[in-house]
Formats: sequence, C-alpha cells, structure tokens
Amino acid sequence: MVAVVSTEPAFGDALAGLSLTMVHNAHPEEGVSSSIAIGLGALTETTNAALIGVADQPYLTVEAVEALVQAFVPGRIVVPRFGDHRGNPPIFDRRFFAELIQLRGDRGGQVVVNAHQDLVIEVSLAEEIGADVDRPEDWPD
Repeated sequence: MVAVVSTEPAFGDALAGLSLTMVHNAHPEEGVSSSIAIGLGALTETTNAALIGVADQPYLTVEAVEALVQAFVPGRIVVPRFGDHRGNPPIFDRRFFAELIQLRGDRGGQVVVNAHQDLVIEVSLAEEIGADVDRPEDWPD
C-alpha cells in the first residue's frame, strides 16, 4: 500500500506505524493529478492494478473495498456507483497507469474512466458510503 501525503508533518504522524509506503507530495497545490502520479510512481513494476483512494471518505468500509476488488478483471477499470453517480475509489489495471500519470491539475481518474467507458465495470454500493467530508460542517451530527 502506498499513501501519498503532503509534507505537513501531521499527515505522516497520523500514518506512523502502519504497514505502508509513505511518499510525499511537495506540491499538493498542483492538484490531485500530482498525487496520483507520485503514488503510481511508487508502485513496483509487478503491480497489476491500483485502487486509488481518497482521504475524505470516512464511511467507506472494508466490505465495500472488498466488493470492488472482487469485481476487478485484468484490463478493465472498476468504479463504485453510489445511487445516481460514480465515485471513489476506482481500480485501474496497469494498462491505464501511463494515462493517469499524464493527468494535470485537479483532474483525477474520472478523466481516464470517461475515455474508456467500454472497459468500465460498475459496482453498486450504498449511497451513504460514497459521502465525502471536505469541511467540518460536512460531518453528520
């Protein structure tokens, strides 16, 4: 597992002791594409696929991730569907890594998903699992 974090010490401290490779994004202001490229660059050459997760989905469950992994087929992209929309975390076969690394700005994997609709496998998950928390007021009471 690879975690891409900013150079802010609190992020590294929060992950200390976990079994993962931590890499730093010194320029997170360049958008999510820079974190995707850094994370993919930290994978071994034998990595067949990557699940790209985000840190703002506190309701994502182990069972949901397992359902996505179980749906994976080599050469394809797996995306969760939360009610009427797709979301994170997608799983990309290695064949898409070069396209993902070429993304620029605050554009994520959805660009690659949209370019390969015929290769997408959707997994329906409970809508509440897909909620993201971007600001303190997004947390439920």
